[in-house]
Amino acid sequence: MEENKYQLLINTLDSLINEAPDELTRYDTSDEEKTNQARARALIHLFLRTRFGLIDFVEAEKFITDGANDGGLDAYFIDKDHKIIYLVQSKFRTKEENFENNAVNGYEIFKMELSLIVKDGNDTDNKGNKFNGKILGFQRAIKELADTIGKYKYCLVFLGNIPENLDPQKLNIASGSVCEEVEIINGKDTYNKLLLPYLQSDFYNKKEFVLKIKINQNQSNRINYSVKIKDQQVNINVSFIPTIEVAKMMWEYKNSLLKYNPRCYVGIKNGGVNQQINNSIADTDSNEFSLLNNGITIVCNDFEYTERNAEPNSATLLITNPQIVNGGQTAFTLAKIYADKNHKIFENKEVLVKFISLNQKQTPDQVRLIEKISEATNNQTPVTLSDRKSNDEKLVELQKYLFENHGYLLERKKGEFYDAISKDIILKERVITKEQIMRLILVIQRKISEARGYSSAKLFESYPLGTLDLGDFINIYTIVNIYKKIDKLELSTNKQDEKYRTKEYGSGLKYGKHAITGAIFHSLKNSDVDSVLADISSRWVDFETTIANKESNKDYFDEGFNFQNYYRGKTINSDLVDYFKFTDIVQ
Repeated sequence: MEENKYQLLINTLDSLINEAPDELTRYDTSDEEKTNQARARALIHLFLRTRFGLIDFVEAEKFITDGANDGGLDAYFIDKDHKIIYLVQSKFRTKEENFENNAVNGYEIFKMELSLIVKDGNDTDNKGNKFNGKILGFQRAIKELADTIGKYKYCLVFLGNIPENLDPQKLNIASGSVCEEVEIINGKDTYNKLLLPYLQSDFYNKKEFVLKIKINQNQSNRINYSVKIKDQQVNINVSFIPTIEVAKMMWEYKNSLLKYNPRCYVGIKNGGVNQQINNSIADTDSNEFSLLNNGITIVCNDFEYTERNAEPNSATLLITNPQIVNGGQTAFTLAKIYADKNHKIFENKEVLVKFISLNQKQTPDQVRLIEKISEATNNQTPVTLSDRKSNDEKLVELQKYLFENHGYLLERKKGEFYDAISKDIILKERVITKEQIMRLILVIQRKISEARGYSSAKLFESYPLGTLDLGDFINIYTIVNIYKKIDKLELSTNKQDEKYRTKEYGSGLKYGKHAITGAIFHSLKNSDVDSVLADISSRWVDFETTIANKESNKDYFDEGFNFQNYYRGKTINSDLVDYFKFTDIVQ
């Protein structure tokens, strides 16, 4: 079955449901109605997980109030760092065609009784029914904030589609004028802001998050200085940080800390734990690691140091929006040790961390500066040109386009969707790598030989995506779709002739997929892909017979015709033009 965005969402919700303990009977999926109810509740879990990092299912369940006598409040979350209380109302659509387009009935909005819950503190609704235990628990949580509640503001979050003519602020009025802010996460936003980050293992897609790290204040382990770059004031703090704090941070936040790193968490993982890093911390009881390791570079929006934390011999670092731009493998190795529960290894061992604080909200100039820092600090590590292109602005836009419009997942960083694939949320055929994209763009540009023959290094050195604009993205989708169809023609067998269907396609499926893709793409005109694919496929053996008898291809004979070399050779481009009669291919 071809996966679209809605199916990916359903797969994700079902995966979340599978995390529910057996005693939570609300997640029973024994019939269709119960399954839909469980998925509706799992959608709230998805929101809590991606927005607030609540990855523990049981912990997140405490904040879900949906049920009988809930006063129209489906969930809440108290963000103590930023002094915001989120009130969540969710409307899940069980059919794909309704998920992005079908607005909620206005009556549903007026069912929210937030004023009674939050302002009046009533323990019963308008009909005299006692609020459920979760709502009463929420009221108790608010009362516990009595000394600071004046510093909090309320935000109403509506997961669903509202009528086009309804001002979001009127939604707040209809619910009792409790909230200072209203956020609508409609069907399209659910895909882009909740689903895609989840599939990328980016569970912490908040505007800001703060990390608290305990350090030993008895040593002079901090250096502060600042520099001015153009009109940006950049503050730099260099500190020795306990290795266990870095390990916990990396293990919990994973890809959320690597947005500007050329590799994702699993990409680093696939490179293997650096044994030298591992040995330098595991094979000694002293703090040699602080001397032997090159350290970690973290870019952040703000950095604060305080000793007023009511804890003896320690201080606290508050870091806003941290991103590891260098030292990812060090952080990963420490996280792997932490995950293996070898916590004793970390005792009295520190790592040098350079915090670069940009002291402003993210701007295009700031992003460019971060990317410069990332590139400069990774110069001495084996980071490929392919890795360096992972955060290219146009590649990011293409990833967004392919997912938002066609449900394809472009893997910008190796292993980006590993967790979702391993959980059977994503079918591998819906993922396409950036290297495949570059080769297919060359096919669009009618450079079939180059698409087959370029090494990865040369491919990203030429970087064909750089010459395209947003209007060309539809062609990229079209050719990806063609290539995926051709990929499916292979049969699952170890017998070469059967696997590559040589009687029907000759050596085409084995060595010439880019050539077949190009022939179809450049023959489309106004025809549909399937009919052109059928036509090209029926003629492919004849194409190979014809070109094998051409004088210009005599160099490919070596105990038979060498199709492996031919499909990346100098004549394939012109041969396709001559045989299939489409416009000139660039030589």
